[in-house]
Amino acid sequence: MDKVYHYLNEIIKPNDSLVVAVSGGPDSMALIDIITKLKKEKNINIICAHVNHNTGRIGQKEEEEYVKKYCEEHNIIFELLKIKEYKGKNFEEEAREKRYEFFNSLINKYKANYLFTAHHADDLMETILMRIVRGSTLRGYSGFSKVVNKGNYKIVRPLIEITKDEIVKYLEKNKIKYFIDNTNLEDTHTRNRYRKYILPRLKQEDKNVHLKFYKFSNMIIEYD
Repeated sequence: MDKVYHYLNEIIKPNDSLVVAVSGGPDSMALIDIITKLKKEKNINIICAHVNHNTGRIGQKEEEEYVKKYCEEHNIIFELLKIKEYKGKNFEEEAREKRYEFFNSLINKYKANYLFTAHHADDLMETILMRIVRGSTLRGYSGFSKVVNKGNYKIVRPLIEITKDEIVKYLEKNKIKYFIDNTNLEDTHTRNRYRKYILPRLKQEDKNVHLKFYKFSNMIIEYD
């Protein structure tokens, strides 16, 4: 995680405004904690963007209250989107659209330089594998990029080379509370099956397999 800190320290400049997507889960809590440490060294404006998907899942309100309290304790702006309803199309796609509409509105509101999300190495591996199995475009097979230039701001995924195990160890070492979404354990979701059954076997073959996937992703992006 030191690598992430040094990377962020290099790209974030004094007086920058940052929107950070924070769900309350382990990945985003690790990310906001690292950025909060930078806040003490640089005069940066952090906007925490929290989305309550309001699906009836147990613990959503508690997550919202915890993230809000964390922001209050660290002098971070807390912005909330509570989704009222879904229109019945693909849930994951619609939820993503609503999240990014929210993030974009905050980028404009605070004239932010960056949007930080907590996608990590395991997420990248899952995405690449799923797209290989179902078929995609050349660009699609790369998964997602570490940095996406949107013109007036950049989307940055600083944890893209960090595994879930490393994130959890960081949280435990620093005694940072986080929430687990139990729906991530259900086999009904395709991504969960890759996460539970395929990734562990790949990691048994090579503990640094995530770095091979990251190299593959960058190579595909370059050739595309």
